Amino acid sequence: MKLLFSTQWLEQKIKSDPDIETDAGRSLERNAVADDLASGKSSIVAPRTALQLRIALGALVRQLRMRDRLTLPELAVRADVSEEELRQVETNPSYTARPRLLSNLSKFFGVSLNNLSQMSGATVAIDRRLYNTAVQFAAHSDDVSNLSREQLEVLEAFVGALNELA
Repeated sequence: MKLLFSTQWLEQKIKSDPDIETDAGRSLERNAVADDLASGKSSIVAPRTALQLRIALGALVRQLRMRDRLTLPELAVRADVSEEELRQVETNPSYTARPRLLSNLSKFFGVSLNNLSQMSGATVAIDRRLYNTAVQFAAHSDDVSNLSREQLEVLEAFVGALNELA
């Protein structure tokens, strides 16, 4: 039996029951993953790769929050997410963000949900371009109280790349 759910259905399900476990991101159908792997566009997520992407996700969320001059509690309220979950995403690379958090952050910051899902490790395969761009961004992201002009330019370029790769 093959079940297909629309993006709208998934978003409604996440909104109506925030504690439900739902999948987000690229299709996990065997043929879709196999096609992406065969084309060389995607690769299976290795543990080290997933860790590096989660580090980049934490740096991205932290810098977007800093760019908007928000504290963790302020972002949690404004994006309608858990403060503790935000803290985990920003500081713990072994933590896998839940779909509701990723969906709300995607809408709040205007960043591709598909790419955030890949960065969180919630998908089977990842886009190699996303991986390379994310790791490069994380390597140049220092944790400072205020973003310098150069850091802000790097952040904006990365957000633009995330949306182009979607």
